[in-house]
Amino acid sequence: MNDFKEDSSEAKGWPTLLATYSISKAAMNGYARVLAKKYPSFQINCVCPGSVKTDINYNTGLLPVEEGAESAVRLVLLPNNGPSGHFFVRMAQSEF
Repeated sequence: MNDFKEDSSEAKGWPTLLATYSISKAAMNGYARVLAKKYPSFQINCVCPGSVKTDINYNTGLLPVEEGAESAVRLVLLPNNGPSGHFFVRMAQSEF
């Protein structure tokens, strides 16, 4: 917030294209990690389904909705001892 208030966000490396959207996704990823630590008996993860054709991007995405949904469904179907507090890009575990 300080970087934004001081008008130094671009100089400090914050995204400029779709900034609000990008930062909200980073916040969700961080919150998923917090929840995963707070509730270790749950599996809490984040997934980026890829560039999916939806109304929000005027259907300019690369993947059909079914392929985008496949990532989320696969995470839901992981075994009980599966990963928690992680970020997935499509179906692969990734770093934040």
